[in-house]
Amino acid sequence: MHYLTVENWLEYGCIIFSQYYDTARWIADSLAEHFPDEAIGLYAGAGRSRLYQQGDSVGILRDTLKHMVAEHKIRIMVATDAACEGLNLQTLGTLINVDLPWNPTKLEQRIGRIKRFGQLRDYVDMLNLVNEKTVDEKVYERLSERMHDKFNLFGSLPDTIKDEWIEHIETLDEQMDQYIDAQKRATGFDLRYNSHLSASNKDWRDCFNVLSQRDFGTLMREAWAK
Repeated sequence: MHYLTVENWLEYGCIIFSQYYDTARWIADSLAEHFPDEAIGLYAGAGRSRLYQQGDSVGILRDTLKHMVAEHKIRIMVATDAACEGLNLQTLGTLINVDLPWNPTKLEQRIGRIKRFGQLRDYVDMLNLVNEKTVDEKVYERLSERMHDKFNLFGSLPDTIKDEWIEHIETLDEQMDQYIDAQKRATGFDLRYNSHLSASNKDWRDCFNVLSQRDFGTLMREAWAK
């Protein structure tokens, strides 16, 4: 409530994420009680989305919630990870993560709902809630440090945090770097974009190498059978 009222996040518009539907529903219920005159959306999967307005709570289509946000009719959206992809909410300017998945990609997907073309603010605010003096706090301290200054788009964060890394939390940064380096060597990204390969002598359907667009086009123009 402090951030929505004292810090004025309500005026900017806010999306509040939780991994769990029960948690998201409880938050939406509580906010509706605290802000009875405010339209509040609950964006979830499996037909469980709801709209809170004037003391009522009704089921609603997710597309309807999306349009209401775009039309500035909803300033508070509570959401599960059903909203992580394919949803444009750049009319909202702040984000609160009530709980955090151990998956950096999902975190980036969440902030990507509002940090996108069409966002009116020069920067968006994000608040992550984590229990003090827990392993979670240490993990997200490391991730936050990396996300603050992420100039290297590829390879600054791993796709997920492995359980065995958490067992040795002091070396988490080192283990993430080792994983990222291994992924860079395995993906063939540099081969695909920074060099060219000669066309395979085999039939194109048996070709397993990563090809440049030029080489791919050359092979596709060749006859399928000789």
